[in-house]
Amino acid sequence: MVDVLYVEDNLHDADIFCRLIEKLSRPITYTVVHSGSEALDYLTGKGLYEQQKISLPKLVLLDINLIGLSGIDVIEQTRSFERTRFLPIVVFSTSDNPRDIQSAYQAGINAYVVKPGSYRATGNLLGKLCDFWLEDNIRTDYK
Repeated sequence: MVDVLYVEDNLHDADIFCRLIEKLSRPITYTVVHSGSEALDYLTGKGLYEQQKISLPKLVLLDINLIGLSGIDVIEQTRSFERTRFLPIVVFSTSDNPRDIQSAYQAGINAYVVKPGSYRATGNLLGKLCDFWLEDNIRTDYK
């Protein structure tokens, strides 16, 4: 089972995520996808993932400003499927635009986190997110 599905179309940000997640004090499994449509395929077992038996991640970290299918579209579609209706989704974005935040909550996210500007601060934040969502948060919908 993958702990975190990270949806990020910026390859530099995805690389930083991978390097920081590897530095955390405990092993965390993760998958990075680079578009909203790929995220939906992953979560619903379609497209490239149709022949694979993929269990749901414990957490989706989602960039809101994706090229093509937007983060809001991903949230709304994810919430429309019974299998993914209650999957924890945290927006992890550089945008602090109140309209983005409001739209994301209206679409059904669990939390909205603005990426900090520094490498160290981003690493600290990822550690806190993983501690809460992977260790402290109680779920009943693992499938």
